[in-house]
Amino acid sequence: MKPKFNPNKIGSGELRTPVCFYQYAPNTGPEPGEGELIQIYECFAEVYSASMKDIEILNSGKEQKQLKFMNTKNAVTINIRDSFGEFFPDTEHYAELQDDRYSKMIDGVRKYIRFNVIDVRPNLTKNDFITILLAVIT
Repeated sequence: MKPKFNPNKIGSGELRTPVCFYQYAPNTGPEPGEGELIQIYECFAEVYSASMKDIEILNSGKEQKQLKFMNTKNAVTINIRDSFGEFFPDTEHYAELQDDRYSKMIDGVRKYIRFNVIDVRPNLTKNDFITILLAVIT
């Protein structure tokens, strides 16, 4: 009996959009809060519109002990390759999709939209990709 080979739905050719993950650092001054951003990881991702499952996750924020994400401006889902311990995204991280469609011009300088990481779903069966739900919360 020959085992049947099932190719991945996502290949390296679909990972076209550069993504940078950031984390806020604590303020160095006497005032409390967070200040400067630290870039912690960068990679390529497959970007697509949020599915109904992802929108349902956005609407059920109370169950996750977070604020309800009613004021979501923009939501996307990305797939990144699993780095096997080098980096694992967290809901405290922020992401920038370095694509012109996710940017705006401010004073002649291109600024990429900063997304909040809302949900992280690793693929536990094949251990090859991580699905991340990103949203801009106001």
